[in-house]
Amino acid sequence: MDHFFRLMNEAILNYVSQGTSDENLIENTMNRLIENKIFLNIKRESKNEETAKKKLEEGNKMISSAPLEKLIEIYSEAIAYALPDSELLARGFANRSAALTNGGMYEDSLMDIERAFKIGYPDNLKAKLYARKAKNLLALNSMTRSEVDNAITQANIWVEKMEDDNKKRVKSSLDQLKTKKSLKKPVKFWEKSEFLPKTPDDNPKILRASGSIDIKNSKTFGRHIVATKDIKAGETLWVHRSYAFTLKSRYRYQYCWNCARYTLSCVPCNQCSNVIYCNERCRDIAWHEHHDVECPAITAVLAIDIDNEEKCLLGVRLLVKALKEFGTVNALWEKIKEIDLIEDPILKLFTGNVYDDTKYASVYSLFRLKSNPVLTEGLAFKIVGILFLLVRTTEILGKRYDDPTELMNNKWAVFIGNLMFRHMEIIQTNSIDMFSNNRQGSNIKCGSFLAPLEDLCSHSCDRNTYPLSTGDINATIAVQPIKKGQQIYLTYGPYFQELPAFQRKQFIRMFFKFWCQCTACINEWGPNYRHVSCVDQLPEKTNYELIKILRKCNTHIPIIKLLMKRSTKDITSSKIIEIISDLSKMLNTIGSDRYPCKEIVETKLALFEIFNCIAGYI
Repeated sequence: MDHFFRLMNEAILNYVSQGTSDENLIENTMNRLIENKIFLNIKRESKNEETAKKKLEEGNKMISSAPLEKLIEIYSEAIAYALPDSELLARGFANRSAALTNGGMYEDSLMDIERAFKIGYPDNLKAKLYARKAKNLLALNSMTRSEVDNAITQANIWVEKMEDDNKKRVKSSLDQLKTKKSLKKPVKFWEKSEFLPKTPDDNPKILRASGSIDIKNSKTFGRHIVATKDIKAGETLWVHRSYAFTLKSRYRYQYCWNCARYTLSCVPCNQCSNVIYCNERCRDIAWHEHHDVECPAITAVLAIDIDNEEKCLLGVRLLVKALKEFGTVNALWEKIKEIDLIEDPILKLFTGNVYDDTKYASVYSLFRLKSNPVLTEGLAFKIVGILFLLVRTTEILGKRYDDPTELMNNKWAVFIGNLMFRHMEIIQTNSIDMFSNNRQGSNIKCGSFLAPLEDLCSHSCDRNTYPLSTGDINATIAVQPIKKGQQIYLTYGPYFQELPAFQRKQFIRMFFKFWCQCTACINEWGPNYRHVSCVDQLPEKTNYELIKILRKCNTHIPIIKLLMKRSTKDITSSKIIEIISDLSKMLNTIGSDRYPCKEIVETKLALFEIFNCIAGYI
């Protein structure tokens, strides 16, 4: 490994001093590594009973002192390392169920209990699980008496298999159920999918999108999205699943590897210990879509670039999805030739006669910024290293190559390497940081994702839409009235109320290579800019309606402040939806002709704060 990175650094210096061409960069890098017989070691984070046992013991020692989320993560890691269908795996589910019950997460605890029973939990411990099941059921709904009685009956049957000390504990816990004194109130969290709007389906050209948008192209903006008719605030423009996402290592025992949802009762991959899933269905979907190929290589790929680990894995994910879509390397090559021959920049993105961002064509032709020479050469070495790992652990080239020297002058290996290089440039230009709120409300960057339709939106420091993301589902919603013909804007960097115009322009210039000329930057809007009120400028009838809805919105301000402080315990999802509706109604009452004004700016900001809380950005 050290030799690999030493050679990489030497090559970077040579590349810069001699001005090496990019044309044959991957092929030259691959042949050079082969000639020097430099191949990365294959490391795989496989199942390990000893590690699983240590994690279980660690969790058991901390069960009464550690924060619940930390405890759940430790047990989840133990579950990830345990062998499939082993007693240790059953114990992992059972022990985690105890922590979940203690935390009032009764539904999650019940799922873990059933998993432990299905695997085969030891007879001398089953009574504890049945007693816990009865407690969970009773806490969730005291009316489920027959199910509770059945669980108690089973606990009394199996308690005879226990040693005397454990018998007393189980019988004591069963006695406590009679008084219900030991029952905490169930902890309820928002189900973020409640906030996702219905998927539009009236656009004949763009799947899962509103008929009010279209993709256009111009010399000034390149490909961009415009309104084909007037759009109201609150209107959903599209709801799409991310084409691909990956998680940082730190969060791969907390979030589902298939849908990116935070999970308290995960299930493991049956082959590796790298990832977890929120349920068995997600595990099966991920295996079919990508994980069967990436599974044996994840650990080794992570060793190549730990600082950009999720982007390296995202590059692998794009390759795997492309190969899955077309079946063979040759078929993928033929498809790419076909795309490259299309002159229309919009049609390049289409599959058949429609834009479908679940298809590879929507990703392959995305705009990409070229890296500087140093980064380019380093990237080439990383990609070839990843390629060597993939051909030794998978059959992406039709068979496994245990000896990478067989790849010398292999045109398909060069093709895959060049394609991965393109993928990494696409990712560096277009990938979006994935943020989430953990259960304490802390804001964390947990991974990266690619959403092709969002990547077609132009930038404005005063965006007119919001990309509401929950897990790997992204809904783009209008946050102000948008006139027919206007562009659909997102914000690539700071919003205008976060930084002065010059600093925003510098940020955009540094990371996206253009000088921002949006309305907010042209007019020098910043945190201290004060827009004029429109209330006195509106017709009397409209003014009356506006003041009426303004008064109602003012009653929501204390709730919005609580959301910003993450004090969401007593705020229902229905209340949040009501507030969003009222704020959108206020924006539509003012109308697009009065933009910009104090009321629109402040109402948009309130909407952002609510959406941020839902999506996990505050």
